[in-house]
Amino acid sequence: MLRSIIAVVVTYIVMSVLIVAAFMGMWFGLGPDRLLQPGSFQGSMLMNFLAPAVSVLAGIFGGWMCAKVGRSTKPVVVLASLVLVLGLAMAYFTLQKPFPADPRAPGMTVQQIFEVGREPTWFAIANPIIGAAAVLLGGMLAGAPRKRI
Repeated sequence: MLRSIIAVVVTYIVMSVLIVAAFMGMWFGLGPDRLLQPGSFQGSMLMNFLAPAVSVLAGIFGGWMCAKVGRSTKPVVVLASLVLVLGLAMAYFTLQKPFPADPRAPGMTVQQIFEVGREPTWFAIANPIIGAAAVLLGGMLAGAPRKRI
């Protein structure tokens, strides 16, 4: 039981760190002008591809890691449920924030964009669903644990 709890908690933390690192790398590496449409807070085609890809990759890795550490599929299901419930809770709060008025001022820093900007509705709702499904997929990819004879 303790192993399962540790698997879920540690995996959730690792997934969170990976996602934050990936998005920070995208924002500071590619810059707002490549991730957002010119003069707008709307995501570019690159951002609309990369954001779900990060969620899928982190979810698959998280599900795989959770299955390996927990040595069972039960912790994977708990992790997927946690990703879904917490993600939908975050989506609720995201959707309470108004959309920023376009046009986006030139030269805004990433911090200013985060303060004013908001995720698109489709991504705020789809992200927890995609993430939970990816966790389950990663758990399946880890394979069933083998019993030693």
